[in-house]
Amino acid sequence: MAFLSLLFLLLLFSIESCKAQKMPSPSGTAPQGQEVPVRSGLLAQFEKELTELVERVSPSVVAIYSTQEVSRGFGEDFPFFFPFQAPQERRSLGSGVIMAYKNGKFYILTNNHVVQGAKRIRVRFDPHTEKDGRLVGGDPKTDVAVVEADAKGIEKPEGRVAKLGDSDKLKVGQLVIAIGNPYGLERTVTFGVISALRRSIGITQYESFIQTDAPINPGNSGGPLINIKGEVIGINTAIVAEAQGLGFAIPINLAKWVADQLMTKGRVVRGWLGVVIQEITPEIAETIGVKEGILVAQVARGSPAEKAGLKVGDIIVAVDGEKVREVRDLQFKIMKTPPGTEVTLTIIRGGKEQTIKAKVGEMPEEVSFGQPREQGDELGLFLRDLSPEEVRRLEVKGVFVEGVVPGSLAERSGLRRGDVILAVNNEPVESLSQFNEKIEKAKSEQRTRVLLLIRRGGSNLYVVLYLR
Repeated sequence: MAFLSLLFLLLLFSIESCKAQKMPSPSGTAPQGQEVPVRSGLLAQFEKELTELVERVSPSVVAIYSTQEVSRGFGEDFPFFFPFQAPQERRSLGSGVIMAYKNGKFYILTNNHVVQGAKRIRVRFDPHTEKDGRLVGGDPKTDVAVVEADAKGIEKPEGRVAKLGDSDKLKVGQLVIAIGNPYGLERTVTFGVISALRRSIGITQYESFIQTDAPINPGNSGGPLINIKGEVIGINTAIVAEAQGLGFAIPINLAKWVADQLMTKGRVVRGWLGVVIQEITPEIAETIGVKEGILVAQVARGSPAEKAGLKVGDIIVAVDGEKVREVRDLQFKIMKTPPGTEVTLTIIRGGKEQTIKAKVGEMPEEVSFGQPREQGDELGLFLRDLSPEEVRRLEVKGVFVEGVVPGSLAERSGLRRGDVILAVNNEPVESLSQFNEKIEKAKSEQRTRVLLLIRRGGSNLYVVLYLR
């Protein structure tokens, strides 16, 4: 739709150009067999530049095939038989963009969900060239990953490296092009505009997505979103399945920040305060009399925030003099602050403004806020009730998976941090106590597994949780 609108505008310009050149009326016909001359100069120039841009950028776009090993019980359709598991393979398809070439190796940006848990990665550069890939590192909190592949035998490897743009300078309405491999259709090109910025859709911990109406489909994940200069300004990541024209891309500045750390350190080191924060809604603002800032809802035990004296109910309005108006403002500011750095927080407490000095720590893998509990050593689950804000935002009631113990039954069953458990054996659970009750009942009935309905990344799916 956006592309047609653009063509319509260009057509209007071309008509005016035709009038100025005293062109024949469109109703006139050319002699049979004679080609009609193209005189709409503006359209022809636009088409020429668009095709040249795609030709220039396409060599940097690759297809990524990853093979994961998944465990599936024999006879899952008959749960009382064959209570053992056998490994099976699942192959998934995604896209990637070459961001660097060093020492004979390509370094490829993609989505973490494309290669997470991959037993084998294959990178296809063109229909005749495919190579093994190695996962340099992945970051579930932003859904960014870097894959390395050998460049031997590929002509002019330096020319395949994409140019990265500056996503901080983007504006709504700018023209963009998405390139990827939807449904295995390699290097498919779609066109549109940036329809919104700084979107949060609830699939990762750190979100500030670019929203676009350039069509994105399964297989596009990890591919580039480029501007009319041919610069990569985003990594295509997600779609809203029920909608049209709602695609989301990770801003390239964020993806590059994560990728640089994965390539130099092998992991992402983030700054951390240790607070649960939330936006000030109109209802909250009316109650507390403050309209701007971020509300502290929880403080982790032993965290930098607790050591600095932050309290539940404090309102953070600025960091080092820079105002914070949204949760993501504070999240990204602290995330990119090197651990050990002292920051000045401007807060409102009891209606009065004051400043607090806090030394930023390094974000741990798992964070304890005092409420999560482990559901028995044999399961290895850290769970807590959803907060009212989470119930409103996620539009579900259930139990939040705060953490999963490595190597535990929960991990082997496929549960992940961030899942929301909605039901046990198709019976809804709305609290941790209800979940515990149903698990204990299953154990008393000598069951070895229960069926969980969970919400993950905006979608529901069933997971079999083994109890022993």
